[in-house]
Amino acid sequence: MKQFFLCLLAFPLYFNAQAQSTSNFYGLARKNTPIEAVYLATVNPSTGIVTNVSDTSVATMVNLTGAALDPYRNLYHFLGYNEIKSIDLSTGLPVRSVVTYNPIADSYFDNYRFNNSDSTLYGLARRNTYDSITMTNYGELYLATINPVSGEITQISDTSVGQGYALSGSAIDPYQMVYYYSTGSHFIGLDIYTGNVYSNAAMTLGFGRMFDNFTYSCTDTSIYGLIRQNYYDTAYDPIDSSIYWLEVDSTAIFLGKINPNTGVITTVSPTSIASGGYSLNAGATIDPDAMVYYYNNGSELVGVSLVTGLIVSHPTLTNTNGQFFELMRISANCMGATRPMRTVSTTAINELKAKDERITIYPVPVVNEFSINSVVPVSKVEIFSNVGKLVLSSTSITGPINTSNLPTGLYIVKIQTSNGLQTQKIWKQ
Repeated sequence: MKQFFLCLLAFPLYFNAQAQSTSNFYGLARKNTPIEAVYLATVNPSTGIVTNVSDTSVATMVNLTGAALDPYRNLYHFLGYNEIKSIDLSTGLPVRSVVTYNPIADSYFDNYRFNNSDSTLYGLARRNTYDSITMTNYGELYLATINPVSGEITQISDTSVGQGYALSGSAIDPYQMVYYYSTGSHFIGLDIYTGNVYSNAAMTLGFGRMFDNFTYSCTDTSIYGLIRQNYYDTAYDPIDSSIYWLEVDSTAIFLGKINPNTGVITTVSPTSIASGGYSLNAGATIDPDAMVYYYNNGSELVGVSLVTGLIVSHPTLTNTNGQFFELMRISANCMGATRPMRTVSTTAINELKAKDERITIYPVPVVNEFSINSVVPVSKVEIFSNVGKLVLSSTSITGPINTSNLPTGLYIVKIQTSNGLQTQKIWKQ
C-alpha cells in the first residue's frame, strides 16, 4: 500500500476578512520530525490555530487519497499504510484499525468520501492488471464501498469504469446518489446504485487550465473547486537548442463550479484571487453556515466566499505539535442530507437532464415572490435555508410563491412534480 503524496506550491493572497462559522473543522495534523506522528486535530478558520484533539498519535503516515467524516457516529476515517483507521471525534483516540482487503482482487481504495444520505463510505477500488501477452499493465477502476469495521472493500461496478483518475478530489451528490471524480480532462459521475457511468462530460477549460480540489456543496447543490490557470515560458535544451519545452511561469487561481452533466465550468471569482498553487486532494471542503469554500495552500487556510468568489480569510496555519494539516472535513456540510431524492437506479441521463431544463424559476434574483415555469404539474414546493432549515412549504401552487418574509440570502427550492423531485437555488434580495 502506498504511503502519502503531496503536491503544493506557495502563493500570496490579496484579501483579508474574517469568515464566521459554527461548524467544526477536523483534519489530520502530521509531523515528520523528530518522529513521524499523526493526530486528529481541529482548526479555527478565523485564526488558523490547529489544536490536536489528543496528544496520542494515531498513525505514523497518511494516505492523502481521501478521508471521511461520519457526523452520525462521531468518527473520522482515514487510511494509514494498509489499514483504515476510525478515530473518535471527541477524544481523538482510535476506535479501531483494520487491514483493508478486496476479496475479488488486491486493490487500493482511493478518493473516498462519506455519503450522508446512506451513511456509507464510497471510493474507487483501483488496481493494475498485467497482460502477459502484450506485457502491459492496465489500470482498472471500480466504484466501491469500504466497511470501516471489517476493512472489506466491496466493488459495486461490475466492470472497470476507467483506468485512472486525477488528484483533483472527489464529490458525492447525496440527493441524486452520484459519486464524481476527474480524469483531468473529463468529469465522471458514477451511479451509486449500480456503479455504472452516470455521466461523462469533457471539461471546457482551455489550454493550461485545471479544475482541482472540488467538493460538493449541499448548501446550493453545486460542485465547487479551484480553477488553476498556468502561464508558460518557453525553455530551450542547453545542449540542443533546437529542442524546447514549456515551463510553468506563474499560476492564477479562481473559485469555480462545474455542471457535472455538461462539463461546463463557471468562474465565480471576478478576477484571480491568488497566484501559485495549493495542496492537491488534501482538504477542500465547504462551510454551509458561512457559505465559504476552504482549501489549504500548505501554509494557510484559505476561505473563499461562494457568493462573491473573493477570499474572505487566509490565516497562517499554526500548530505547536504538528508540521502539516491535511484532509480537512467540516461536520456540518450535508448534515441534513439524510434522504436521497433519486431512490432507484437511473440510466436515462438525457431524460433527467431534459426534465431539469423544463423547470425554471423567475425572476432571478427573487425580490418578494417567484413563479415556476414547468411543463408538468407541480404538486409541492419547499424552500430551505442555506443551513438546511425548512422555511416555507406549499402544496397549493396556483400562482407566485410569496417570499417577502424571507431574509436576504441563498435558498434551496425543492420542486415536486409528476416526474420526480427537482432542486434549484435562488438568491433572495
